[in-house]
Amino acid sequence: MKQHEIANWLKGICFGIAVMGFIFFGYIIPNLALESKRLNPEIAYLFWPGLISVWTIGILSYSILFQFWKVCVQIGLDNSFSPETSKSFAIISKLGVVISIICFCGMLYLGMNKWLNLGLMFLLAGVIFIGITVTVLGAALSHLILKAYELKKENELTI
Repeated sequence: MKQHEIANWLKGICFGIAVMGFIFFGYIIPNLALESKRLNPEIAYLFWPGLISVWTIGILSYSILFQFWKVCVQIGLDNSFSPETSKSFAIISKLGVVISIICFCGMLYLGMNKWLNLGLMFLLAGVIFIGITVTVLGAALSHLILKAYELKKENELTI
Protein backbone atom coordinates (compact mmCIF):
# COMPACT_ATOMS: atom_id res chain seq x y z
CA MET A 1 0.00 0.00 0.00
CA LYS A 2 1.07 3.52 -0.70
CA GLN A 3 1.28 6.21 1.96
CA HIS A 4 -1.81 7.98 0.62
CA GLU A 5 -3.87 4.76 0.65
CA ILE A 6 -2.80 3.93 4.21
CA ALA A 7 -3.66 7.47 5.32
CA ASN A 8 -7.12 7.26 3.73
CA TRP A 9 -7.74 3.86 5.29
CA LEU A 10 -6.76 5.18 8.74
CA LYS A 11 -8.90 8.29 8.24
CA GLY A 12 -11.85 6.03 7.38
CA ILE A 13 -11.34 4.08 10.60
CA CYS A 14 -11.07 7.35 12.53
CA PHE A 15 -14.32 8.59 10.98
CA GLY A 16 -16.07 5.30 11.78
CA ILE A 17 -14.96 5.51 15.41
CA ALA A 18 -16.19 9.11 15.55
CA VAL A 19 -19.64 8.06 14.32
CA MET A 20 -19.81 5.18 16.81
CA GLY A 21 -18.71 7.55 19.59
CA PHE A 22 -21.41 10.02 18.64
CA ILE A 23 -24.05 7.29 18.89
CA PHE A 24 -22.58 6.04 22.18
CA PHE A 25 -22.09 9.40 23.90
CA GLY A 26 -25.07 11.14 22.33
CA TYR A 27 -27.75 8.47 22.39
CA ILE A 28 -26.91 5.30 24.33
CA ILE A 29 -25.38 6.88 27.45
CA PRO A 30 -28.12 9.50 27.97
CA ASN A 31 -30.82 6.83 27.55
CA LEU A 32 -29.07 4.48 29.97
CA ALA A 33 -28.69 7.33 32.46
CA LEU A 34 -32.41 8.17 32.18
CA GLU A 35 -33.32 4.52 32.71
CA SER A 36 -31.00 4.28 35.70
CA LYS A 37 -32.51 7.46 37.14
CA ARG A 38 -35.99 6.00 36.76
CA LEU A 39 -35.06 2.64 38.32
CA ASN A 40 -32.97 4.08 41.18
CA PRO A 41 -34.65 7.27 42.42
CA GLU A 42 -32.48 7.27 45.57
CA ILE A 43 -29.41 8.15 43.49
CA ALA A 44 -31.19 10.21 40.81
CA TYR A 45 -29.17 13.25 41.89
CA LEU A 46 -26.11 11.59 40.28
CA PHE A 47 -27.76 11.86 36.84
CA TRP A 48 -26.19 15.17 35.78
CA PRO A 49 -22.78 14.72 37.45
CA GLY A 50 -22.50 11.27 35.86
CA LEU A 51 -23.61 12.48 32.45
CA ILE A 52 -21.22 15.44 32.57
CA SER A 53 -18.37 13.11 33.57
CA VAL A 54 -19.11 10.75 30.68
CA TRP A 55 -19.40 13.64 28.23
CA THR A 56 -16.08 15.01 29.49
CA ILE A 57 -14.50 11.65 28.75
CA GLY A 58 -16.20 11.79 25.34
CA ILE A 59 -14.70 15.21 24.59
CA LEU A 60 -11.26 13.96 25.61
CA SER A 61 -11.74 10.88 23.42
CA TYR A 62 -12.63 13.09 20.46
CA SER A 63 -9.51 15.15 21.19
CA ILE A 64 -7.51 11.92 20.88
CA LEU A 65 -9.26 11.18 17.57
CA PHE A 66 -8.43 14.68 16.33
CA GLN A 67 -4.74 14.18 17.16
CA PHE A 68 -4.83 10.80 15.40
CA TRP A 69 -6.41 12.48 12.36
CA LYS A 70 -3.46 14.90 12.32
CA VAL A 71 -1.11 11.88 12.33
CA CYS A 72 -3.04 10.41 9.38
CA VAL A 73 -2.61 13.68 7.47
CA GLN A 74 1.15 13.55 8.07
CA ILE A 75 1.24 9.94 6.87
CA GLY A 76 -0.62 10.98 3.71
CA LEU A 77 1.97 13.70 3.10
CA ASP A 78 4.72 11.05 3.50
CA ASN A 79 5.90 12.96 6.56
CA SER A 80 5.40 10.22 9.16
CA PHE A 81 8.59 10.96 11.05
CA SER A 82 8.13 14.58 11.97
CA PRO A 83 7.99 16.72 15.09
CA GLU A 84 4.27 17.31 14.39
CA THR A 85 3.54 13.58 14.53
CA SER A 86 5.63 13.18 17.67
CA LYS A 87 3.77 16.08 19.30
CA SER A 88 0.40 14.56 18.39
CA PHE A 89 1.34 11.26 20.02
CA ALA A 90 2.59 13.10 23.12
CA ILE A 91 -0.77 14.89 23.38
CA ILE A 92 -2.59 11.57 22.91
CA SER A 93 -0.52 10.14 25.75
CA LYS A 94 -1.42 13.01 28.08
CA LEU A 95 -5.12 12.77 27.23
CA GLY A 96 -5.02 9.05 28.03
CA VAL A 97 -3.69 9.88 31.50
CA VAL A 98 -6.47 12.42 32.09
CA ILE A 99 -9.18 9.93 31.06
CA SER A 100 -7.70 7.28 33.35
CA ILE A 101 -7.54 9.69 36.29
CA ILE A 102 -11.15 10.82 35.79
CA CYS A 103 -12.36 7.22 35.68
CA PHE A 104 -10.28 6.20 38.69
CA CYS A 105 -11.58 9.14 40.75
CA GLY A 106 -15.12 8.33 39.68
CA MET A 107 -14.66 4.69 40.65
CA LEU A 108 -13.28 5.70 44.05
CA TYR A 109 -16.13 8.14 44.67
CA LEU A 110 -18.80 5.63 43.72
CA GLY A 111 -17.09 2.88 45.72
CA MET A 112 -16.73 4.98 48.87
CA ASN A 113 -20.44 5.79 48.75
CA LYS A 114 -21.39 2.14 48.05
CA TRP A 115 -22.90 2.97 44.65
CA LEU A 116 -20.40 0.94 42.62
CA ASN A 117 -21.86 -2.27 41.27
CA LEU A 118 -19.84 -5.04 39.66
CA GLY A 119 -20.78 -4.13 36.07
CA LEU A 120 -19.88 -0.48 36.50
CA MET A 121 -16.63 -1.42 38.24
CA PHE A 122 -15.59 -3.62 35.31
CA LEU A 123 -16.57 -0.91 32.83
CA LEU A 124 -14.53 1.75 34.63
CA ALA A 125 -11.61 -0.63 35.12
CA GLY A 126 -11.70 -1.36 31.38
CA VAL A 127 -11.67 2.32 30.51
CA ILE A 128 -8.78 2.89 32.93
CA PHE A 129 -6.86 0.00 31.34
CA ILE A 130 -7.48 1.37 27.84
CA GLY A 131 -6.45 4.86 28.99
CA ILE A 132 -3.20 3.54 30.44
CA THR A 133 -2.54 1.52 27.29
CA VAL A 134 -3.12 4.62 25.12
CA THR A 135 -0.81 6.58 27.43
CA VAL A 136 2.04 4.09 27.20
CA LEU A 137 1.73 3.55 23.45
CA GLY A 138 1.39 7.27 22.76
CA ALA A 139 4.48 8.11 24.82
CA ALA A 140 6.50 5.32 23.22
CA LEU A 141 5.48 6.28 19.69
CA SER A 142 6.18 9.95 20.38
CA HIS A 143 9.68 9.11 21.56
CA LEU A 144 10.40 6.70 18.70
CA ILE A 145 9.10 9.06 16.03
CA LEU A 146 11.20 11.91 17.38
CA LYS A 147 14.32 9.68 17.36
CA ALA A 148 13.52 8.55 13.81
CA TYR A 149 13.11 12.19 12.76
CA GLU A 150 16.51 13.04 14.23
CA LEU A 151 18.11 10.09 12.38
CA LYS A 152 16.39 11.16 9.17
CA LYS A 153 17.76 14.70 9.56
CA GLU A 154 21.28 13.32 10.17
CA ASN A 155 21.07 11.12 7.07
CA GLU A 156 19.91 14.05 4.91
CA LEU A 157 23.12 15.87 5.85
CA THR A 158 25.29 12.86 4.91
CA ILE A 159 26.39 12.58 1.30
